[in-house]
Amino acid sequence: MPDEADELILKMQHLEAQAREGERARAGEAGSSQLKTAAQKMAQEAQAEVDAAQKALSEGEAKGVRARKPGLPTLEAADLLVAGRQEAQDARTRLVKARARLNFALDRMDDAERGEWEALQASARAETHGQLADDPLFKGPAGGAT
Repeated sequence: MPDEADELILKMQHLEAQAREGERARAGEAGSSQLKTAAQKMAQEAQAEVDAAQKALSEGEAKGVRARKPGLPTLEAADLLVAGRQEAQDARTRLVKARARLNFALDRMDDAERGEWEALQASARAETHGQLADDPLFKGPAGGAT
């Protein structure tokens, strides 16, 4: 009789662990999915901003090159050079911010993938506990499996 009681206690512990790990897996999957979707959207927006800033930077630098070409009136060349420098500086600032935002989004995507991996592990543990609870031949220590 004590063996049957011990087996029932062990079975209950496995079922409880299965439920706990199953809930952990569901919560992890849902959270990771939302995080990954948001991070992907942010990464796309940041990449578009990086591309636009790089284009603006090259245009600003091109104005500086045109301003240095001979044959351009001095005042017009000076205005073009100042405008080119200002545009290039603004573009550099936008580029740094966009790259930082892109790196943040990529980090969030890594976090989401890590969460998916942890959810997969929790799901596997839940399945194992379910199998152990259903296995009539399993005779293990009552406190050994969690």
